[in-house]
Amino acid sequence: MRIFVVIAVVTLLGSACSQTGLAYRKADWLLEHYAWKTVRTSDAQREDWQPLLQAKLRQHREQELPLLIAYLDLAGRIIRKTEGSVGTECLVDGALLLYQRHARLAADLAAPLLAELDADQVRHLTGYTRWRLQDSVERYLDPDPQRMKAARQERITDRIEKWTGRLNDSQQQHIRDALERIPDLSPSWYAFRTQRTDTLLAMFETGASADALQEYIDSWWVHMDGTSAETRQHWRVARHEVIQLMDTLATTLTNGQRATFEKRIGNLRRELAAFVTQAPQPVNLQVLPACASSSV
Repeated sequence: MRIFVVIAVVTLLGSACSQTGLAYRKADWLLEHYAWKTVRTSDAQREDWQPLLQAKLRQHREQELPLLIAYLDLAGRIIRKTEGSVGTECLVDGALLLYQRHARLAADLAAPLLAELDADQVRHLTGYTRWRLQDSVERYLDPDPQRMKAARQERITDRIEKWTGRLNDSQQQHIRDALERIPDLSPSWYAFRTQRTDTLLAMFETGASADALQEYIDSWWVHMDGTSAETRQHWRVARHEVIQLMDTLATTLTNGQRATFEKRIGNLRRELAAFVTQAPQPVNLQVLPACASSSV
């Protein structure tokens, strides 16, 4: 359960179409609606939450959008092979950095609201989170190993094709081969999410303070504290193999696929740039070792 991470979804998971701009334009309404759906916020709670919500959306426009746009620019240069010293490792680590920064905003938004929940709202949140966990089981943890494997292949292929257009048989085989080497993190992710959700719900029973909730949510969403040593090792393997897969696919892109990627990256960039409220300050990804020689 990552309440209010809609901000991240709007930006990081945008499909480079007009829906991204529409969603961002209505971000305050979407977040308010999600808060109501998740915990049944009252009118008074939403009114009290508005100043914080507007401040965080302004912070996103001023600080996060320029960084995201710089990231998209870098992706465009890499796909055009004009960025000789930085490659897919920077893109992968950059995506993780962007997620972390958005997760921090989400935590800052969620904690004060969660601290004000009454008993009925906690019961509603409990039911909602249980439903979401069960939905995750049905979507990602099919008891039939072959169906689970096929569904994973389809999800990854669909996500890539949103940016490149249809992949050919050889490219799809590269993905199948990579997925044989990439650990399936779904079971450990589900176990971690369940444990962290149970702990959060227990905190309501003990009357945890807003500061305690903030610290806990930040440790969960931003830092992923509490993952097992085995899971962390699987993450390292997955990161390495994803980078290798991206490098392989990049060399196989057809002219048409490359053009589709550039077009969708460009569309998304223009959609998001329209919401930057001031002249962007110089931004870069050089805090990441893999991006240290990048000029963004």
